Amino acid sequence: MLINATMLVKDPTIIQGLVDGSLVRFGSVIREAETGQIVRHLLETPGLTQQLMTMPFDPVLGPVNAVSNIVGHSITATKLNAVQNSLSLIQGGLSSVLQLSQIAAGASVLNLGVSVVGFAYMAYKLNQLQTSINTIQTSIETGFDNVNQRLDAIAGHLAYLNLLVESSLQEQKKLGQAISDLHRTLLIQEMAALQAEFLTLSRYPNESQIPAMKVASRVRLFMTDQALQTKPANSVEAMVIADTAVQTWAAATAAEVYLLLNDGLFADAQAVLQSTLPQFKNYTQQWSAALLKEDCPQLSTAYRFATPRFKPYITQERISRIASMSPFDSRLSDDQRWQKTQDAKIELEMFHNQGLGKPWLYRQIALAEYLDTMSELSARLEGLQHFTDLCSRHNIRGYRDLQIDDSDQPNLYAIADG
Repeated sequence: MLINATMLVKDPTIIQGLVDGSLVRFGSVIREAETGQIVRHLLETPGLTQQLMTMPFDPVLGPVNAVSNIVGHSITATKLNAVQNSLSLIQGGLSSVLQLSQIAAGASVLNLGVSVVGFAYMAYKLNQLQTSINTIQTSIETGFDNVNQRLDAIAGHLAYLNLLVESSLQEQKKLGQAISDLHRTLLIQEMAALQAEFLTLSRYPNESQIPAMKVASRVRLFMTDQALQTKPANSVEAMVIADTAVQTWAAATAAEVYLLLNDGLFADAQAVLQSTLPQFKNYTQQWSAALLKEDCPQLSTAYRFATPRFKPYITQERISRIASMSPFDSRLSDDQRWQKTQDAKIELEMFHNQGLGKPWLYRQIALAEYLDTMSELSARLEGLQHFTDLCSRHNIRGYRDLQIDDSDQPNLYAIADG
C-alpha cells in the first residue's frame, strides 16, 4: 500500500483546504492553489468504480440542470439530481466540495481509479459514447422530426450537441455528415477494439497483458493521428469527430500507461506520457483558441462566460478550467482577468449585442461544455504523469500494488505525493 493513503472524507486538512479554496482539484490530483504544488493524488476503491458503472446515467454531468429548463430537457435535470444524491451517499457530501457535478461529462471516460475493475469502467464509458453516436446516426436516418426528443437519449454523454443543433436545420444536416464521417474513418471500430480489451482485462486479470498493451498502443497512435487531422473549427462536424477521437485517445493512453506500470516498466510509461501529453495539451489549446475566438475582440476570452448572462449556467470552476488552457487567458493576472470580464460584460450589454438571443446563448453553453471536457481530460493525463513519476520513485507496480482495503462503503482515497 502506498504511504499515507487516507480515506478522503477522513482527511480534515484536505477537506478544509478544498472548502476554503487554499487547495484545488486539478484532474485526479489536489494542488495548493497558490503554488500549484501537488499535495495528494486521488484513488478510488473498486467498489466506487463498480457503483459508478451501475448508474444508468453519466456520473459526472456538467452543470446543465439550469439549461434544461430552457432547452426543454427535464430528463437531464432529473439525472443530475439523482447523481448528486448518489454521490452524497457515497462520499458523505464530498461531491459538492470536489465539484464532481461540474466535471465535463465526456471526461469521465478517464476514471480516477487504477484498480482492475477500472478497466471495466473505461470499457463501459466507451460503450456509452459509442451508443450515443449510434443513437444520433439513427435519428439522422429517420429524420429530425423532434430533435429535442431524439437527442434526450444522449444528453448525458454528448450533451453539447443538444444545444448546437437546437435551432438550426443546417446544423442538423452538418451533424449528419459528421456522424457519417465518423463511421467512415473507423473510429467506432477502434473504440470497440479498446473496449473489448478493457473487458478482457477486468475478467481475466492474471492473463498476459501483452495483447491488451498492443491494442492500447495501436489505438492511442491511431486516435492521435485522427485527432490531429481534424482541424479545430467552430463547426459541429469537426467538433463531434474530434470529441470522439480525443476521448478515446485519452482512454487508450491511460490504459497503456497502467499496463506498463503493472509490469514495472516505469521508463516506458513515462516515455508514453512525455510524448503524448505535450501533443494533447497543444491540441486542446488550439481548440480553445478556435472556439473562444469571436469577431469582437472583447468577447474572445473564456471570461465572457463570467458575465451575468452566463451566471445561471456556467460555474466559476468551469470557467477557470477553460481559461487555464486558453491562449488568450492562461497567463493573465487577477487584475487582467477582472478587466477582461468587465470588457466582455460591457460589450454584451451594448445595444448592438442585444440581438444575441437564445440560439447564441445555447451555442456558447455548448462550447463551454465541450472545452471543459478537453480541459478535464488534459488535467487527468497530467495527473497520471505525476502519478507515474510517483510509482517510479517508490517502485510501485501500478494498480496491483495499490489495492486499498475494499470497505463496505465505496470511497475516494487521497495519497501523498511522497
